[in-house]
Amino acid sequence: MIRHLNQPIIALDVGDKRIGVAISDPTRTLATPRSAIPRQRAESQILKLSHDENASLIIVGMPFLASGCIGTQADKTQQFIAHLTEITGLKIETVDERLSTVEARKRLHESPGRKNRIKKDKGLVDSASAAVLLQTYLDQIGTR
Repeated sequence: MIRHLNQPIIALDVGDKRIGVAISDPTRTLATPRSAIPRQRAESQILKLSHDENASLIIVGMPFLASGCIGTQADKTQQFIAHLTEITGLKIETVDERLSTVEARKRLHESPGRKNRIKKDKGLVDSASAAVLLQTYLDQIGTR
């Protein structure tokens, strides 16, 4: 595996209304949530972000069913990934996103000042979920 040092990784939590976004630092150590993107403008904004940040990889959370099977939402996500691959030209990997939203909500509730914003800003949870996905991925590749 060729490592792209000093090139961040973008993570996406794809939903029907919004896409949560997180990005790693160039050393691929820390995941930071970014503002969520409305789904209808997502491809162009993700393309711009990937160019602006010089990202080398995109991680997308795959919404498997509790059984581990692929359901309707995972089918939609796969279609989104296929289109995103075409327009960005970047490698896209999927990761299991089950429980990432639960973990993101838990972390946000534990953060001072964030608890009240969760209800007002649904994108906050989406991007926090993307950050959970990305940090888990970074921790795994860091141990290889």
